[in-house]
Amino acid sequence: MEKFLYCSKKGFRIVSFKNKPTFQVLDIKEIDIETLSQAISAKDIISVSFEANLYVDAGDFVSLSKLATYTAIKNAVNNFGIFGRDFEVSFKKLKQIDKTKATYYYVAVGKDSFDFIDNLDCVIKQCVPDEIAIKNLFCANYTDDLPALAIIENDDFIKAIAFDNDRLLSTKTIRKEGFGVEAQELIQFTQGTLAQHKIKNIYFLGSSQLQDSLHEASINVQQPAFKIGNLSQDQILDYIGVLGLLYKNDINFLTPKHQSNYLLFKHTRNAIRLAAIVFVVGLFVLFAGFSNYFKILGLTEKLNDTLTDFKQNIGSINTNINATSMQNSVNLYAQISKTPKLSYILADLSTYKLPNLYFIEASFTNSKFPDAQNATSNQTLGSFEYSVNIKGVVFGTLDKTKSEFNTFLREVSNKYNIELSNFYYLDGKLLFDVNLEDKNVSF
Repeated sequence: MEKFLYCSKKGFRIVSFKNKPTFQVLDIKEIDIETLSQAISAKDIISVSFEANLYVDAGDFVSLSKLATYTAIKNAVNNFGIFGRDFEVSFKKLKQIDKTKATYYYVAVGKDSFDFIDNLDCVIKQCVPDEIAIKNLFCANYTDDLPALAIIENDDFIKAIAFDNDRLLSTKTIRKEGFGVEAQELIQFTQGTLAQHKIKNIYFLGSSQLQDSLHEASINVQQPAFKIGNLSQDQILDYIGVLGLLYKNDINFLTPKHQSNYLLFKHTRNAIRLAAIVFVVGLFVLFAGFSNYFKILGLTEKLNDTLTDFKQNIGSINTNINATSMQNSVNLYAQISKTPKLSYILADLSTYKLPNLYFIEASFTNSKFPDAQNATSNQTLGSFEYSVNIKGVVFGTLDKTKSEFNTFLREVSNKYNIELSNFYYLDGKLLFDVNLEDKNVSF
C-alpha cells in the first residue's frame, strides 16, 4: 500500500491513500518514534516529508562528476558554519557554464532530521523537507503564476516559501511562541522577498487575523484553490506537508541504501508489468493460433477435396485425350493408307507400256472430298481423288507411233479417266502429254 509519512517535532503522521481513479485518503495514524517501525510494513511504499531547518542557495560548482559536485557543495556549506552537526545536501543543475563548471541549486538539512528512515524496512520513493513538497504542490497547480510566495499557517508555525518552477528561492519558518510578534516577522520576510525576487502572486492558507495583518501592510494575498480528489480546502491545509509528494521531486534525501531499494522495486514492478503484458499478448496469440489452426484445417480439407476433384477431372480429360488421340492416329493411318502413291501409280502404268513407248516425266496430285456437298454420286466421304501427268515419247514412223500411242491410251482408259491428251511428231519420234485421273484405286 502507498503511504505518506510526515515527520514533525510532535511525532509522525502516516497517511494511507490511493491515487486511482482519484486521490482518496484511506487512513490516518498519529504515532511516535518507538512505534514507527511497527506501523510501517515491508510491503509498504512510502514517500517521506519532514520538518527541518534548511539552507537553500545556488552557486557555481565543478561538474566533472556527481560525486565531485556533491563534495564541492558540501564543503561550501560546511565553510558557512550554518550546521553545527552532520548535514546532508541534495542538488539540481540549473545550467552548464563550461566543460567543467555548472550552476547548481542546492538544499542542505541536518541529517538528524531524517535519519529515522534508516530504521525503516520498506520501499521509500522519496524523502524531502516539507517546504519542497509544498513548493511542488503549488508548482503543479499554478504553473503560469510563477514565481510565487506561499504562506502556510497552522497551530504551531507559519511557513513562508518563495519558489520558482525549478527551485526554492527562499524559505522561513516562524514558530508561534505566544508573544504576538510572528505577524511582524512574517511581514518583514515577505517585504524582503518581494524586493529581492519578481514575485507574481502570494498565496495564503491561514487565519483571518494573519491575513488582515498582511493587508494592513499592503501585502495582497489570495486563497489557493486546489482540486485534489474530494479533499476540502481545510483537509488540504491539514495535509499540505505531504500532498506535494504526489508529484516528482528534483530534490531527494534518500540514502544510498533506500535509493537502491527503490530502483530495484521500480525495475521489478516494470518487469512484472511487462511480463503481464507479454502474458496477455501470448494468450491472444495462442487464441488466434488455435482459431487459425481450425480455419486452416477446414481450408485444408476443402483443398484436398478440390485436389481430388481436380485429379479426377484431369484423369477424365487424359482418358478422353488419349482415346481421341488414338482414334485420330487410326484415322490418320487409314487416310494415309488410302492415299495413292506415285511409285505405285507409275508401277501400274508401266504395265501399259509398249515396246517403243517411254515415260520421260511424271507428276502426281491428290485431294480429299471433305464433305457431302463436295462429293458427287460416285464419291464417298473420306475418299481420295488423284491425277497423274505423264510426259513421254514413242519412237518410229508417224503411223507406227500414232498406232502405238492410241493403243496405250485405249489400255489406260480401262482404269483411268483421260482428262487431257496431246502429242506431236517430230524427227522420227512422237512426244505426248497425258493427264489421267481416277479415285479409290487400290494398288
